[in-house]
Amino acid sequence: MKDLKQGRIAPRVAAVMLLFAAVCGCEKEPVASRQEAPAPRTLDPVYTQALHRVQTERRAIAAQRQKVVEQMEALVARARKALPPDATEEQVRKELLDNPRKYSGWRELSRMLREHNAKAEKDLEDARRLVAARIRQEQADFSKRGGSK
Repeated sequence: MKDLKQGRIAPRVAAVMLLFAAVCGCEKEPVASRQEAPAPRTLDPVYTQALHRVQTERRAIAAQRQKVVEQMEALVARARKALPPDATEEQVRKELLDNPRKYSGWRELSRMLREHNAKAEKDLEDARRLVAARIRQEQADFSKRGGSK
C-alpha cells in the first residue's frame, strides 16, 4: 500500500505492459515483402555507372571544345588587331571568312566547334532519357506495390 500511495507502482505496471505489447502484441512485416521493394536509382550500380560514363564523356567533349574555343579566340584577337578598334563582331567575322590564308583554320575550327556542340547536346539528351526512363520505372514499381505500402 505504501508503494501505491507514493506512485511507484504505476510506472512499473506501465513498463511491463509496454514490454508485453512490444513482444507479443505487434506483428512484424514479413521479410519477403521488404525485399520486393526496388532499390532507389541512386543505389543501382548499373544506373550510377551509366551516369558516370555520360559524365566522363561530357567532360572529354568539354575539354576538346575548350581547346577549339581557345584557338578560335586567338584567331579573333589577330583579326581584331587588323581592324579598327571600334570594329563590330560582324566585321571581325567577315575578316576571318574573307581571308582564309591569313586566318588559316577558322572554317575548320568553326566546323569542329559545331560538331562538339552537337555531340554535347546529344549526350545531354541521352542522359535525360536515361534518367526519365529510370524515374518511369520507379513509378511503375511503386504503383505495382500499391502506392505507399
